[in-house]
Amino acid sequence: MTTAASPATSVDVTALVERQKLGGFALGLIAWCFLIVLIDGYDQVAAAFVAPALIHAWHADASGFGRVFGVGLFGVLVGSLLLGFSGDRFGRRPTIIYGSLWFGILTIACSYATSLEQLTVLRFLAGIGMGGVVPNTVALVSEYAPKARRATWITLMFSGFSIGAGGGGAVVSWLLPRSGWPVLFALGGGAAVVVALASFALLPESVRFLIVNGRDTRRIARIASKLGAGVEGGAVRYTVDDEMRLRARPAALFQNGLAYVTPLLWALFVLNSLALHFLQNWLPILFSMSTLEPARAAQAAMMFPVGGTVGALALSRYVDRYGIAVILLLAVVGSPIAASLGMPMPTAWLFAAVFVSGVCVIGSQFALYAVSGMVYPTALRSTGVGSAIGIGKLGSVVGSMLGGVLLAMHLPVAKLFIDLATVFVFIALLAVWLGWHRRAAVRQVAGGQPGAL
Repeated sequence: MTTAASPATSVDVTALVERQKLGGFALGLIAWCFLIVLIDGYDQVAAAFVAPALIHAWHADASGFGRVFGVGLFGVLVGSLLLGFSGDRFGRRPTIIYGSLWFGILTIACSYATSLEQLTVLRFLAGIGMGGVVPNTVALVSEYAPKARRATWITLMFSGFSIGAGGGGAVVSWLLPRSGWPVLFALGGGAAVVVALASFALLPESVRFLIVNGRDTRRIARIASKLGAGVEGGAVRYTVDDEMRLRARPAALFQNGLAYVTPLLWALFVLNSLALHFLQNWLPILFSMSTLEPARAAQAAMMFPVGGTVGALALSRYVDRYGIAVILLLAVVGSPIAASLGMPMPTAWLFAAVFVSGVCVIGSQFALYAVSGMVYPTALRSTGVGSAIGIGKLGSVVGSMLGGVLLAMHLPVAKLFIDLATVFVFIALLAVWLGWHRRAAVRQVAGGQPGAL
């Protein structure tokens, strides 16, 4: 006598993720990704904080650092595109780990540079690894976050980037007089290598990625158990019921309701990244060219990432609820604030203006990361986020090099900031345009399930 095989138990992993609370497994994931992007943030802006010391040590022209900043960010652009695709093809976890190892080793190598030419090449190569880490951490956290709290979780994780970037000013002010500039690169690169090696044991893969790509069911079962699956014995089939089965390829970014969303996201990333990297890279130099001493200029510039971190955390719940409208509001507020940075004012007011500009610019960047993580399905998420970040780096390259070009033209500092303020006007217009397309795009990509973009 034979008996029929028992049917496999079906476990809806989407439902497990939606019921998940911010604790245990989720906190560990967010905290570890926070640490990874914190180091990434420090290493991406290390050259900007070290620049004043290198100008003195190498007797270099300040405008020459525009090339260092721009070429380094071009490396981030390349890495965002290539390793974003790699994340969808091979997994978020290995791409994050090997990308961190890559940029960590090359950042250590920057401490041995003896000229602007050597530093430029090393920053380009390191930027490739840095660019691959960000879209994959955004995708990884997004795929474990409930939809109603996705922007909040991404913001909590990605605030590490701004803290790392802002902390660079504090590290420089403490270590530079004691140990010299090489240790600042060695510290950031060494930390990246250590965290990357530890990630082999501590960083999980996206369970959505594993299911959609038919990967190791034992790994899926272990992760599902941590999410509260509670299945014991027998055959188990793990499913995600809100995903489209798509092949990860560039053309898919313009299909299934994404034909308008993708290019509009790219344009917003370009303009906001231009403003962000102009301010992030050139504030210390521009302020030191005015009435502020170098140490005071570094402190004033540090308020930019601090304001961005505080603003992004405060606004994350509103991004979950109102989506692109938050970006529109920040652009409207940011335009006059950016224009004011070149005007004479008391130091306390200057600190406050830089802080608010950080809220507007970096807050918008966080919102854009969250929006891009929401829009794309699992099969395209790293590619979609990576392409938006990568194309956005065109703005980063322009913003980073723009200061050097304008300084070479001997334009007044006040004029530079007034010109920057016009960028926010275009961001506001694009945000309105994207808002027209958001609901239809989200319904189509999510299989008819409405949600805020």
